[in-house]
Amino acid sequence: MMARVRKPADYLVAGRGLPFWVLTGTIVGTCIGTGVIIGATGLAYKHGWAGCGWPIGLGLGTLITGLLFAEMRRYKFMTLSEEVACYYEGNRLVTEFSNITIFFSQLCWLTVQIKGGAAVVGVVTRLDPNLCIVIAGAAKAAISIPGGLKAVVYTDVLQTIILFFGFSLLIHSALQESGGLAGLRQASPRDYFSFLGVKSTGVWYMLNLILVLVLNPIADPGRRLTMYSARTETGAKWSMVVSGLVVIVFSVAIGITGMYTFHLNPNLGDREQALPWLVMHQLPPWLATFVVVAIVSGMSSAANGNAAAAGTFFVRHIYPLFTGGYPKRPVVTARWALLVAFFFSTTLALYMGNIVDFVQKFLPLTMTGLSVVILLGRLWCRATWQGAMAALIITPLVSLVVMKFTDRPVLPASLAGAIAQVIVSLVTAPKQRSFAEVAEAMTRQRQSIEGVPSTELVAAEVTRL
Repeated sequence: MMARVRKPADYLVAGRGLPFWVLTGTIVGTCIGTGVIIGATGLAYKHGWAGCGWPIGLGLGTLITGLLFAEMRRYKFMTLSEEVACYYEGNRLVTEFSNITIFFSQLCWLTVQIKGGAAVVGVVTRLDPNLCIVIAGAAKAAISIPGGLKAVVYTDVLQTIILFFGFSLLIHSALQESGGLAGLRQASPRDYFSFLGVKSTGVWYMLNLILVLVLNPIADPGRRLTMYSARTETGAKWSMVVSGLVVIVFSVAIGITGMYTFHLNPNLGDREQALPWLVMHQLPPWLATFVVVAIVSGMSSAANGNAAAAGTFFVRHIYPLFTGGYPKRPVVTARWALLVAFFFSTTLALYMGNIVDFVQKFLPLTMTGLSVVILLGRLWCRATWQGAMAALIITPLVSLVVMKFTDRPVLPASLAGAIAQVIVSLVTAPKQRSFAEVAEAMTRQRQSIEGVPSTELVAAEVTRL
């Protein structure tokens, strides 16, 4: 695949030529990463159908993102931050605040993927947990860094196929051994089979979890990078919609897997060991081997997406922020940046605790405010850059305050951010520059990064929304 990376645009945005089937495969694989495979299965082990809430939230968020934002493919954006800048007249404060927030969020997601990969490595090898984290980080870096987006998306498609085939075999075995859903119901606490397990977790817990995960794809640079890399706008839209529906359906497999493990062993000390324990202690060797490969495939797909977004983002925004110009060798710079990113994320994974708790805490701090800003910018023409800055500041502050009382701050933080943006936008002057004007300027800026000759009139393809 490295041989196909002939210019920066190939490495950073896959040459903007990905077909529908590749997009769908890589988006599904990115959604069903460590959080779903390890975190959501552990949640299902402890609370039954509540484990479905994680993939359902991601699926809904992916579907909504496709319906609302696939049109952005026509502007040939390279990063989500460019899109955000166009909503708010290219304002430097909003753009740079978004840049740092988005880049940090990708490092956190890489940390989640490495932590989950280490859990699987630990169960299989019985090595020291810290050593397993280092091994997982190094393995994911070796897969993600060399070929950029154009290389990893095709790998993701194969990994997604393996993932679904492996889980299909696992669910067939689980239902056969437990006597179907009726057997699982008899062997599980009554609250496990309530709607989304709300009688076990509580309504507040489930609402916060789903909202966190619905907002995540909206502000996820990896999802946007995939859409921007689509061959057509239609392909970008329907690949997101179909992927979202597939992930929602897959949630049933997560719920069954978690409850089946509880049926076999209700005394696990760490719920996130549910799936690894099931694989290593209950499945026949041939099936265990296949499921391990499927698990690793799903985790690798998600890590690939996060890494590709982080590399592109560094070249387009973080490097210019500190140097005042774009790198002369974008691909080399992106690879070095990813090497540092994997080192940082692997180090952070050494100190990380529970995956589900980590996600519920860091997402409101890093991405909820950005989600509010993006949604209002897209749907409300009166939104101003001053209002966006108010939301970006208020949301994490409210999250920090609320976290003193509860670990689930996303609802109050989102509401506070939206109210702040609406009020400040209404008392400040309306926008003077159109979305298309800013997008055209962005197109000219990107030419030196993508390896596009300046004589090409790329900006002529930009049309109004």
